[in-house]
Parts: sequence; C-alpha cells; structure tokens
Amino acid sequence: MIDPYLGKAAFHLGFYIAFTAGVLLFFLEKQTPEYVITQITFGIGVAFIAVIAILVRWRKKN
Repeated sequence: MIDPYLGKAAFHLGFYIAFTAGVLLFFLEKQTPEYVITQITFGIGVAFIAVIAILVRWRKKN
C-alpha cells in the first residue's frame, strides 16, 4: 500500500508547478520563448495533477 502522504505531497508539488506557471503567464510577454516554455510547464503541472487525482480515485475504489 502506498503512503497517503505521498499522494498529498505529489498533489502539492503539481499544484505548486501549475500555480507558479499560471501566475507567470500573466506577466510574460506573448510571442517570446519564455512564454511558450511557461505554457508547457503549466500544461505539465495540470496533467500531473490530473494523473494524481485519477490514481487517488482509482485507489479509493479498490
């Protein structure tokens, strides 16, 4: 069995990445490399949160 604190820590890490990138998107100039990389980082953070949420829900059912 996986420690429940591991899932919570992973969720916090994903939230930190997505939140930081999301805030930066408001302050960076569009059409710059920094903006594109921040968009990719935001997508990775959101995808990571989604995977963690799916795994937690799947684990609760079993």
